[in-house]
Amino acid sequence: MTVTVEGLNIYYERSVGEGTPIVIMHGWGCSVETVRRVFDKLAASGRTVIAFDFPGFGRSDLPPVAFSTFDYARVALGFFAATGIEKPDVIAHSFGGRVAIILASENAVNRLLLVDAAGMKPRRGIFKRLKILSYKLRKRMGLNVERCGSADYRALSGVMRETFVRVVNEHLDKLLPLVSRPTLLVWGERDNDTPLYMAKRMNRKLPDSALIVIKNSGHFSFLDDTATFVSVVAAFFAEEQ
Repeated sequence: MTVTVEGLNIYYERSVGEGTPIVIMHGWGCSVETVRRVFDKLAASGRTVIAFDFPGFGRSDLPPVAFSTFDYARVALGFFAATGIEKPDVIAHSFGGRVAIILASENAVNRLLLVDAAGMKPRRGIFKRLKILSYKLRKRMGLNVERCGSADYRALSGVMRETFVRVVNEHLDKLLPLVSRPTLLVWGERDNDTPLYMAKRMNRKLPDSALIVIKNSGHFSFLDDTATFVSVVAAFFAEEQ
C-alpha cells in the first residue's frame, strides 16, 4: 500500500489486529523487507503492526532535497496522520531510532523500543581523529576524497548522499531527557556500528528506561536472534487486560 505525505508516495504494510498499533521503523539502507521477520511474528500474535519505508528507501519516493533527521520525523508524523495512527508503540532500529527519539521527545509515541539505535555523539579515538584530519587535508589540497568516507557514504549519490551527511552529523543526546514515555533499549552485545557504550549512555540519560543486551548479536540483533527479540518485544508491549 502507499499513502501520500508531503507529496511523497510512502510505501507501507499493515496487519489486521488489535491493541495499540506497533510501528516498526527501519534503519539506514533498509526497508520493510529488512524487518519482515519481526513484522510477521508480531502480526501472527494478533497485534496491529505497521511498517513503512522512509523516503529514499525501499519503495518510497526519494526526498526532493537533502533531508535531516527532523525532516524524516516530520514525514513520520504526517504518515501517522494520513493512516489514522495516534500515539503508537514504536520499534526503531539504527537510523530509525534517530527519528523515533525525536518523535518520543515530542510525546508522539506511547512506548518506545530502540534496537541498536543511532543518534548518540560517538567517541572519537585517535584513529578517528587522524582519519578526519586526513580527509580535511586532502580536500584542502584538491585531492580525491571519494574513498575517505564510510562504505554507506560511498554507496550513495545525489540527494541521499547529502542526506546521509546531514543525518550522521545530527546528535540527539540533548533530546533524551525529554523522552517521558517508557523506553526499552535492546542491543546486540557485539554491535560495532552503534557500540554498547552508546546504549549505556542512552540508558543514563532517558528518564524511564531499561537496557537488555542480546548475547552473540551484532548491529542487527533482531535478525541475529529473532526469537529472543520478539519475546522481549511481546513482554514490553503487552497490553493491560
